[in-house]
Amino acid sequence: MKSLENRLSEWIFETEVFKNTNVYLVGGSVRDIILKREAQDIDLVCANARQLAYALSKEKHAVCVVMDKKPDVPCFRLINRKSPENYIDITEIRGDSIESDLQQRDFTINALAIPLTSGKLDVSQIIDVVSGQGDISRETIRMVSNESFIDDPLRMLRAFRFSAQLNFEIEPNTINHIQKNAERMESVSAERILFELKLLLGHDNTFPFIEQMDQTGLLTALFPEIQSLKSCRQNDYHHTHVWGHSLETLKSFEQIMAQLDTLFTTTDDQIHRYLYQNDNVTMLKLACLFHDVAKPLSVKQDPETHHISFYGHDKLGKNEIEKICDRLRLSKKNAAFVCTLVEEHLHIRDLLHPNTRQKTRLKSCRKLGETIIGVALLSIADKLATRGFRSQESDRMSYQETAIQFIESYYNDILPVICTKNLITGKHLMEIGIEPGPTMGKILRKVRLAQDEGKISTSEQALELAKELKTKS
Repeated sequence: MKSLENRLSEWIFETEVFKNTNVYLVGGSVRDIILKREAQDIDLVCANARQLAYALSKEKHAVCVVMDKKPDVPCFRLINRKSPENYIDITEIRGDSIESDLQQRDFTINALAIPLTSGKLDVSQIIDVVSGQGDISRETIRMVSNESFIDDPLRMLRAFRFSAQLNFEIEPNTINHIQKNAERMESVSAERILFELKLLLGHDNTFPFIEQMDQTGLLTALFPEIQSLKSCRQNDYHHTHVWGHSLETLKSFEQIMAQLDTLFTTTDDQIHRYLYQNDNVTMLKLACLFHDVAKPLSVKQDPETHHISFYGHDKLGKNEIEKICDRLRLSKKNAAFVCTLVEEHLHIRDLLHPNTRQKTRLKSCRKLGETIIGVALLSIADKLATRGFRSQESDRMSYQETAIQFIESYYNDILPVICTKNLITGKHLMEIGIEPGPTMGKILRKVRLAQDEGKISTSEQALELAKELKTKS
């Protein structure tokens, strides 16, 4: 992407409509300039945002979209038609001056502005009315005012996102105000919450920030299910309650992520590609947190041995995680992915058992596709986070090794097999008198399984097998 100054030059400095307008670069863009980070977003404010936005969109032949970035504050996004990743946001200035606007922002590190009236980006002209530059140097996240979270409760979630993104510490008074106002998150739209959650979960080391969110009560305000997970104790294979185990699963997953290159010696490229496509990493982390969401619904204790069990919590979990996905307004694709992860996180252990037949593994791989990789990774993290006195480290390490071998086998051995074309199709079966319907589907599946197992390798052999199956049906 082009430099910030070049992008500003293209969008603003070289335009006719800019000449008579007082425009300021604000927020994260200025913060990132100070931190010498590459600025991704260009946020501008002016007194006539709508007029400037539509004039610029006309002059630059850009797309203008009205955004819902802040409550009751109009924001207009201009998108370059030829390169959609190149966009700017123009927001109406709040109050009667730029100083007034900055005093209404979320955190001091974002309450900074640079006037662009000179037609260039002059860093020496930074406007700082709340000591934002001082907090940047102290690596501190501090709310601008005591009304910050009342004006926009989403800022509480943004505090942890910025803390993770910048590795800054949230100062105690801001933490206290998050604790006091956590329940206000109920008023925030799901779309805005999901946007911030994805940014937070997309960070490499999310665990400490999620844990801190939990301590403030903000996480429970977002996910009320956590309360019952905290009160649900487990059997002797676990060292903590269900929610504590869920947090440890997230921690273990991120530790696996940090070691991908060493854990996967032959398939690290495929693993990286899989994890970083779509929203797979963020959805896997969500599944880590809620893979046992239905344990409180399935808990049973033997009256004689007092052993605690959670039979069926994986299947029940699918229904419970669906509710969370709906509440977050996840896309159908992401929701289906998370639901499958939760539903299959125990079944994968059966697949990895040494006595499981290869055709059973092939059948599951064909059914789940590459999602089985996510399931396997979740199961490793789940196992590593199970550290009660009846759980042995040798067993945990052995399971991790077995699961990694399965993942590598999937890419090296299984995928090439299940990706080959069918030796015969329904058209071939119709030629030997098998009509479309359940019988045809059953025969095709059995023929395909024989093909996957290497029992047949030609169309002729497949057709002979189909004739035998037809006779038996």
